[in-house]
Amino acid sequence: MITRNTQRGIISMVLLTAVSFWISRSQDDRSPAPVAGLDPKLDYVLRDFEVQSFDEQGQPSINLRAPFLRNNPVLEVGTIEQPVIILNQADTTWILSSDSATITKDKEHVQLSGDVHLRKSEHESGAWVELDTRDVQIEVSPKTAKTDQPVSMFDGLNRVTAIGLDLDMKANTFKLKKQVKASYAVN
Repeated sequence: MITRNTQRGIISMVLLTAVSFWISRSQDDRSPAPVAGLDPKLDYVLRDFEVQSFDEQGQPSINLRAPFLRNNPVLEVGTIEQPVIILNQADTTWILSSDSATITKDKEHVQLSGDVHLRKSEHESGAWVELDTRDVQIEVSPKTAKTDQPVSMFDGLNRVTAIGLDLDMKANTFKLKKQVKASYAVN
């Protein structure tokens, strides 16, 4: 059996809880007024960041990580130091790295600058190829890349050098532009 003092304590607790809830609800109704006159263009810097993008099936498609990104709202470009970009496809993974990169506002055009290193790995066969060059222009949606600089390609056995490259990462094709030299390993 509950004593009279216990009963009063329970009733007091219920009343205090109800009053507290009512006071807190009435204070939540006052939301801050929106701030007018803010410029939506942001000038910002990110350090040690990673961005992951997914395809329609929820699978990782693009991963970008770097120690430093600076957004310039006036020029509408982002500049990245030492980026590493991973492009995942159904049967192939591309890893692109460079000294720096510039990305346009629409994120469709990327300029890799300085020493550029591309590595393609095929999932099924384990085959790989590495490309080294300078200053590569990438078109993100069509997954193409091009350069007019000297290019060196190596697949563990064979080496090809040339001046200039057009690369289609979706179709898995490339075109070497001029002064092509190759040395192939004989089985």
